[in-house]
Parts: sequence; structure tokens; C-alpha cells
Amino acid sequence: MSRELAALIRMGKSAYGEMDFLRAERLLREAVAGGAKYADIYYTLGLIEHQRGNFRLAVERFGEAVAANPDYTEALLSLSITLNDMGRYEEARSAYGKAADVLSRDGAQPQENMFRGRIANLHKELGELYLALGQFDRAITEFREAIAVAPWYPDIRIRLVVALREAGRPEEAMSEVDAYLAVSPGSAPALLQKGILHFLSGDRSLARRSWEEALYREPLNRIVQVYLNTLDRGTGEG
Repeated sequence: MSRELAALIRMGKSAYGEMDFLRAERLLREAVAGGAKYADIYYTLGLIEHQRGNFRLAVERFGEAVAANPDYTEALLSLSITLNDMGRYEEARSAYGKAADVLSRDGAQPQENMFRGRIANLHKELGELYLALGQFDRAITEFREAIAVAPWYPDIRIRLVVALREAGRPEEAMSEVDAYLAVSPGSAPALLQKGILHFLSGDRSLARRSWEEALYREPLNRIVQVYLNTLDRGTGEG
């Protein structure tokens, strides 16, 4: 691979990581045109098309990734998710089955939690993209899909709370955080989010209570301390 081609790929992936999808697409397409027909590049282009809602093109890109590397489980799972979004359920099940076959090759059965975790992480990745773009309803949908697949991942549930809050749906966000705290009452991230919701509703007392409990659970959590310090400055305390 030439230095120029390697630089295009490096810059394209960096742009994708910075959520600069237009630049990422331009650079990665240029790399493909230059001969870099690699599975991970097609996969990244597929994620870009998916976040735009261009599911047909996303399916094409994920298909190209699988053609370049038939064992690319993330591409197979993303293909399955996108086909399912399009209502092409038989094809979605086929792609899912191929991913399962890859993981169970040589007679080894894939661990259910590991397999579900991969799917959940793909939904979470899409949710983060939509959240960064301000497409809150899509982000909420993806985070809910991730939770449905792997409900034991607490960080995904917290991201759902954030998405609901950003979407201007504080009541739903509070319901989600309360439901999570009912199961994991000592979760500092959940208590942090609950405090933010109380603060935004104007209830500084309950916000303080939530943040103080979060700090009790995680004494070195600087984010919680910043919120409490801000609250103290606003009331003239401390």
C-alpha cells in the first residue's frame, strides 16, 4: 500500500471518529477508488449511510464488506440490523445466521451473552451517531434496541436517559432512571442523571440529594463534584 493511500485511510477513519461524516466519506471513497477495497472501509461507509437513513446504500456497503471478508461478524450483524429496519426479515435472519455460523465455527458454540453483546454494541454505536447529530428519536430507538438485546449493559440504559432528556422528554427519562435505580440503587451514573433531571425541573434540593448520594458512592467522581460546586456557587453555600 502506498503512503498516499495509507494517509487517505488514516485521515478518513479519523474524520469518522470526529463525526465529520462528509469528509470521512469523501476520503474513504477516494481510498477505495485508489485500490483500498478493504472490509473495514466498506463497513465504515455502511455505518455512515445507515445514520443518514440510506438503508439501501448501507446494505450495499455492508454487503461489500462481507464480500471482502466473509467472516466479518460486525458487518454481518450490521447488515442484519439494517435489513430488519427495511422489513426484509428473511434476509435479516440469513445474515444473522451467517454471523452465528462464524462464531460457532470449528464446533465451538458462541457464548450467548457475547453474541448479544456484539449486537447491542452495534445498536449503541448507531445510537451515539444519531445522538451526536441531534436525531434524538433515532438515537432513542437504537438505544432501546440495544437494551432489548442485552439488558445487562448499564451504560446503554444511561445513554437512553441522556437521549430522552436531550429530546425534551424528561418524564420518560426520569421513569427510565428510576427503573434502573430500582434494580441498581447504588449506580452513581444513574444518580448523576437523576440529579440533572431534578435540576432542570427546578428542584435544586432533590438535585443535591441525588448528586450527594452519587458522590458517596463514587467519592472520586469529579463530574459529580463539579455539579455540586456549581450548585453551591448558585446558592452562596460552601
